[in-house]
Amino acid sequence: MEETFRSTDFVIVEPAVGKTLVYWATPKVKALLEATEWPRVYRARTEIQENSFKRMIDHGALNTNYGRKRIVGPDRHQQRAREKLAQSLEAAHKRVHTQIEAFEAQQAQVAESVSKGHGKRLAQRQRALAGLEKTWKDTQHKYDQLTEQAQVLGPPGERADRDVRKQTIMTVRTLLLENALTSFMAVLLGHLNLKVSLDAIMRILLERSGARMETDSQVIYWVNTTGLSVSYQRLLAQVTDGLCAMDVRHQGKPIRVRLRHMSL
Repeated sequence: MEETFRSTDFVIVEPAVGKTLVYWATPKVKALLEATEWPRVYRARTEIQENSFKRMIDHGALNTNYGRKRIVGPDRHQQRAREKLAQSLEAAHKRVHTQIEAFEAQQAQVAESVSKGHGKRLAQRQRALAGLEKTWKDTQHKYDQLTEQAQVLGPPGERADRDVRKQTIMTVRTLLLENALTSFMAVLLGHLNLKVSLDAIMRILLERSGARMETDSQVIYWVNTTGLSVSYQRLLAQVTDGLCAMDVRHQGKPIRVRLRHMSL
């Protein structure tokens, strides 16, 4: 006997064995179903998702091993550090240049006060000159430190990164094939008077051996029916008729699908 406790969008289920299970529902499911129905919907949704994942693995051949590859390219971490350091060096160089100009201007004022025999003004200008000199030296020291850091980084280097082509191939190919197969099934079912699943089409048509022949006027695909039951052979016959009715063409030539070794 399951006992349920409601919370906002979750249902906590306490089975008899004492293991707590938490089920969730979307706002739409929450509005339509009672909380006691959430576990059933959740289990059905999980099964659908698992089957979808299995189908995508089959279509995309995600179990294929492309090996482990390493690609050598520029060291992006060093590049970012060099760019940041270059900006700091440029800013420090401008500050040093500005402070040198201010120091030289203050020196000229001190020399003017000395030549004119100023007393109090000379002392003020000398104190200002000492402050500018200290600021200039501190900025110059910071600039020298940045220059040393740039030398430590050295010339642009290289770094071996992992090859992401496998993940890209798996993702893009799976999505493309899944969308292509969905579109193919939508068009095919429009020419059939029966309901058939994509998994059935994969087994009885796309995964079977056959032959291809091209003439001046058409392209013919022969599908081997050896090993198929009589019911599957009849189903395959209707599917091939639907494929021919789709009027698929290759370089302007219509594609026809025929069965080989068929016994009805």
